[in-house]
Amino acid sequence: MFKIKTQKKVFVPTGTSDLLINSILTNSKLHGKVLDLGAGTGYVGLKLLKNSKKKFKLYASDISKASNKIIKLNAKLNKLKVDVKSGNLLYPWKGYRFDYIINDVSGVSEEIANISSWFNNVSCKSGKDGTKLTIQILSQVQKYLSLNGILFFPILSFSKEKKILKIAKKKFKKVKKIGSKEWMLPKEMIPHFKLLEKMKKKGYINFRKKFGLITWTTKIYMAY
Repeated sequence: MFKIKTQKKVFVPTGTSDLLINSILTNSKLHGKVLDLGAGTGYVGLKLLKNSKKKFKLYASDISKASNKIIKLNAKLNKLKVDVKSGNLLYPWKGYRFDYIINDVSGVSEEIANISSWFNNVSCKSGKDGTKLTIQILSQVQKYLSLNGILFFPILSFSKEKKILKIAKKKFKKVKKIGSKEWMLPKEMIPHFKLLEKMKKKGYINFRKKFGLITWTTKIYMAY
């Protein structure tokens, strides 16, 4: 049984976390060195290690120092091993090469983060259209991937999907969608619907309104 502890100043796993895990397990046989980037509690990387048929060496990092401690605790709870570092994006891993990198870094508009419950006590510096951090990673990640290495990354419709995909397709030969799920708009966002409409008109985010229901989407991609 998989166990997970959370902490006030560390990002708590969401439905996107589980979609990312399931999409990776369905579409890839992880091996060698695997990096969980922006790991938070370590949930994604540790659960993949726990459920993967073939064992691999897990690495994890997050900009939050509190994250470092909770990842180590969760690894211990599940009797797993992980090499943990603290630092911004890929910076802690200079000189390393990974067979797989899982981008677990925030990818929603800062304005969405401010009205959601996802980022309570956790900073989000992903820009107005939610692409800033993901694009930084896409621009640097090749230096950290081994030959034939693979990057997994989610794109939420609360960010500018086309902008991210344009960069991804410039940096990689193949970008493939491996998972997708539609979600109901969180209750705490409903009072801010006018803001959401304004952001959609500007092209920062996207959502669907049908039969009185408002939905948004997470898509999981692999790039190689």
